[in-house]
Amino acid sequence: MQDLSLFPEAARVVYLRNDDAQDLTNYRDLLPSERAQVSEARDIRKGEFGDARWCAHQALKELGLTTTEAILRGERGMPLWPKGFTGSLTHTDGLRAAVAAPTRTVRSMGLDAEPAKPLPDGVLRQIARENELTMVYQMQQDGHEWADRLLFCAKEATYKCWFPLTRRWLGFDEAEIEIRTDGTFTSQLLARPTPAPYFEGRWVVRGGYVIASAFLE
Repeated sequence: MQDLSLFPEAARVVYLRNDDAQDLTNYRDLLPSERAQVSEARDIRKGEFGDARWCAHQALKELGLTTTEAILRGERGMPLWPKGFTGSLTHTDGLRAAVAAPTRTVRSMGLDAEPAKPLPDGVLRQIARENELTMVYQMQQDGHEWADRLLFCAKEATYKCWFPLTRRWLGFDEAEIEIRTDGTFTSQLLARPTPAPYFEGRWVVRGGYVIASAFLE
């Protein structure tokens, strides 16, 4: 399944639904250097890693990459894409996804997905600024019980977009998210220096998941 509306036209997004946490099929099909990245991990981690990498390779193929090049892990787990490409990976219970795009049109992207249900008690106040709290409470009053989870996903997608550009940590309080009901959001970056004053974002709730993207063209 693809949903190009989450990202610029040049991007390709590939999703995989897999409810078997012990399925290692895609992990076993990875390149040896990719398998080595999580060879000591539990099977559930290997399965997630293999599925997400499979999605990434499929996205690259759709962009015209004819060879299979390893997608290894860099600092803080950042995926190292083949030269000329950028992208992002995500995985959660039952869903794995990847997005890729050529760097000539997109500088960086972030993708995050979570089950469409409220965050555990106490988490929202750990991640939200005051304006964001007001926004989330209003959305919840309007019937969107997963609004706090959407904010979390938007913050995670923002970080995944930020880190490849800066190689610096970005705290939850260093980006302020404005979520709009039309399926878009803006991430205002408060850390300095910054590669851009803000990232564009898009979101969707589908199939029981909240999915958020952030990107800089």
